[in-house]
Amino acid sequence: MNFFLHFIFITAFLLVYVIAIIILKPFRLHRKRPVSTITLKVSYLVYLAAFMLLAYLVLFFSITSEPTEEANEEKILNVFTIFSIFAFFIPNIGIMIRRSVRSWRVTYNYLVSGLNLLIAGGLIYYITDIPWQFR
Repeated sequence: MNFFLHFIFITAFLLVYVIAIIILKPFRLHRKRPVSTITLKVSYLVYLAAFMLLAYLVLFFSITSEPTEEANEEKILNVFTIFSIFAFFIPNIGIMIRRSVRSWRVTYNYLVSGLNLLIAGGLIYYITDIPWQFR
């Protein structure tokens, strides 16, 4: 039963990722801004992969902690929770409003790309830093 649940979630996450690729069309070149547009879309897909990996780990694994470090662990989890909330909203809003930005679009694309990669790096840091234990 547990394997089946893992399989369903992995399939659903992969389906969401494939749909994001289909909607974004990351390698379709834009006439005026080819490099910045590809950078924005690829950085969003990197962020999305890191976020879905973290979501999978949170769903199916628990965080192990030592009893003496409980207060520090609680502070870390609170910072992690706040970062996760920002990590969910900021890149998604950035990719959604990109077409409404007209005059400084290239700068916007690079700025949001950097933010996406920074957030993806933070998520990957949390994934590798937190001691995960299979439930």
